Amino acid sequence: MSVYHKVFGNEKPIIGMIHLKPLPGSPLYMGDMKNIYEAACEDLNALIQGGANAVLIENFGDIPYPTQNELLTTIAFSAIAVKLREQCKLPMGINVQFNDFEAEWAIAYSGDFDFIRVEVFAENRMGPNGVCNACGPQLMRLKGRFPKEIALLADVHVKHTFPIVDQPLDFTVESIIEGGADALICTGITTGKSPDLDDVKAMKRLAGSVPVLIGSGVNENTIQTFMSEADGAIIGSSFKKEGKVLNPIDFMRVKNLMSKLKLMDKNEAVNYE
Repeated sequence: MSVYHKVFGNEKPIIGMIHLKPLPGSPLYMGDMKNIYEAACEDLNALIQGGANAVLIENFGDIPYPTQNELLTTIAFSAIAVKLREQCKLPMGINVQFNDFEAEWAIAYSGDFDFIRVEVFAENRMGPNGVCNACGPQLMRLKGRFPKEIALLADVHVKHTFPIVDQPLDFTVESIIEGGADALICTGITTGKSPDLDDVKAMKRLAGSVPVLIGSGVNENTIQTFMSEADGAIIGSSFKKEGKVLNPIDFMRVKNLMSKLKLMDKNEAVNYE
């Protein structure tokens, strides 16, 4: 059994995002770690009550993102994440912006997390965070020195970035899988924007047995369409109150989306029979 399926089973997981408020070391930090933790706890409880299958913690508030964070920021992230881990039995993951793979593996390894999200694994990309080089070689060597069954979820043509040199999709997908990623992520161009359904189909076809997740733009109205093609989704914005990314998570929005997904599964089972 793959590491991915050990973490998520054979279901199509809905992974809810916990967007941390600005941490120490980031420009917008307000000087109150307690407030960051309490807001994260509320979001975690909303995801659990709403029925999400897994949780991904991200330092979303640390705009503009560096590619390697200050030690203070990494320790603050870790301190909050470990406290959240103690409150949740669902699979939990780590995403340290932007592509800070060393911090992700360190926190996941030491904090008993189940997966990490890696934005730039086998491509060279650029965007508002600067130039970001493929981290696959370094990450896999780090994993080799400190082995643990932590699933690697890797983006393909990740949102908020553009290629330094264009790579064909088949070459990129093959490189990510060959490099050791456990699942692929397909996103739109920015947070909250859906990928094109044809792009999802193409990636799924190229990925073969490797799972493909939707990484942006999934909401109550599109969940059934995307889940008919993909193997799961990472959801942030549409779980927030009024669908606004800076708002707290609304557990009723989580519950409504999960209910639609269960209805879809039920209908598929009936059709199969």
